[in-house]
Amino acid sequence: MSDKKYVGRGKQVGNYDLVNFSIAESKVADSWYEYNGERYLKMTIGKLKQADNYGKTHSVWIDEYKPQENGKAVPKTAVATEGNSDLPF
Repeated sequence: MSDKKYVGRGKQVGNYDLVNFSIAESKVADSWYEYNGERYLKMTIGKLKQADNYGKTHSVWIDEYKPQENGKAVPKTAVATEGNSDLPF
């Protein structure tokens, strides 16, 4: 398992289940992939054990999980087969 590619941090908004976060374009430029003519960026957001010095409560990283298909990793640029409109994630 590779190290996570952290791209930003966020802060929980009040007592709501909302987290505002910002991501620098330069940190995710190489992580976009195409599927059915659309560009996607898969990310994961997780709660920190404690807030940092700036009050940030969550961390954001690139989701680099690639599911196995018949023992082979499916590339991020996988194209759906005809009749299958499900996204690859």
